[in-house]
Amino acid sequence: MDTKVTANRQKKIDIVAGLNEKIARSKAIVFTNFEKVTHKQLETLKRTIKPMEAEYIVAKNSLILRALEENKIKLEGENLLEGPTGTLLLYGDVVTPLKQLAKTIKELGLLNVKLGIMENKFLTGEQVLKISTLPTREVLLAQIAAGLKSPISGLHRALNWNLQKFVMTLKAVADKKPAAATPAPVVEAKAEAVAPVVEAPVETPASEVEPETILAETQAEKAEEQPAEGEARQGRPESDNPTIEAEKKVEDEVKSEGGEN
Repeated sequence: MDTKVTANRQKKIDIVAGLNEKIARSKAIVFTNFEKVTHKQLETLKRTIKPMEAEYIVAKNSLILRALEENKIKLEGENLLEGPTGTLLLYGDVVTPLKQLAKTIKELGLLNVKLGIMENKFLTGEQVLKISTLPTREVLLAQIAAGLKSPISGLHRALNWNLQKFVMTLKAVADKKPAAATPAPVVEAKAEAVAPVVEAPVETPASEVEPETILAETQAEKAEEQPAEGEARQGRPESDNPTIEAEKKVEDEVKSEGGEN
C-alpha cells in the first residue's frame, strides 16, 4: 500500500496545523467575506493590524472548519461558513484591531463581517461591530487611572485651598488687630481704715448690782475728794504739821549752835 502523501495534501495538513495553533492561542476570532476585495487591499489590511497583535488569514472554509473542530469549536446552522472567508485572529487587545477592521469596511464598502467567536460564545456581525466602538484597552486604563487619581487630586486641592484660606484669615485678623496699648499701672486700692468696733457698755440694772459695788466710791467722787484734801492741807497751819515742826526745830538748833560759836 502506497502511504506517500502528495504535495497538495501535505500543504493542506500544514495549513490546518498552522490554523490549529493560531486558533488555540487567539482570544477572539472574526470571520469576514472578502469577495471583490483586491489582493493589494488585503495586504494593506494585514500590514496595518499586525502591530496590533492580530492576523488576517485567507484559507478554504473546509480547512478552517477542521482547525476549529480540533479546538472543539463546531459551527452549525446559521453559523456555517459560506462563500470566500477571511479569518481575523486576535491575540491581544480585541478592540483595537476591530476598530481598524471597521475603518477598512467603511472605506472600501466591503469585507462584511459574517460572525465572531469570543470566550467560546458566538457573536453576530452586528455585535462584532458594536465591540469596535468601545474604548481601546489603553483608553480604558487611562480612564481608570484618571478616575482613581481624581479623588486624590481633588482632596489635595481642597486641603491646599483650606490651608491657604486659613493663612489668609489669620493674616487679615492680624492686620485688623490694633497695636497693643501700654497697660495702665494697676493701682491697688488702699483699704479704708476700719474704725474699731467699740462695744457699748451694757448697763446693769441697779437691782442686780451687789451692795459693795453700790457703796464703792466712783471715780468722779474720788476726784472731787482729792482737791478737797489738798486745800485742807494748805489751809492747815504749819504748827499742825509735825514734819514742818521737826524741820524748823532742826534749823533752830543749828542756828543756836552757830551763835554760840
